[in-house]
Amino acid sequence: LSLSPSLSPSPLQKCLRFNPDATVWKAKQQVLCSLTDSLRDVLNYGLFQPATEGHDAKFLEEEKMLREYPQSFEKGVPYLEFRYKTRVYKQTNLDEKQLAKLHT
Repeated sequence: LSLSPSLSPSPLQKCLRFNPDATVWKAKQQVLCSLTDSLRDVLNYGLFQPATEGHDAKFLEEEKMLREYPQSFEKGVPYLEFRYKTRVYKQTNLDEKQLAKLHT
């Protein structure tokens, strides 16, 4: 399985080969080992799958196998982003007061 993880917020993009039977955690470690710059708070980075073809955007769960996720293709290669973890909300009409209550 070849993936092209985009390293957000950097414009850097690499093409890496992963074992589809490996866990997302193992793939994350492989991405971290391939970086030349060190990242702060590396445990809060994760593999992120952008929304495509009816699938919602989400961070991949680290204990699952890579093959458990549908692959989104960009330029013919399965595409993931390696980015700092943030909450991804499906509902866009939440007001800011409700959102603040969720985080307390």
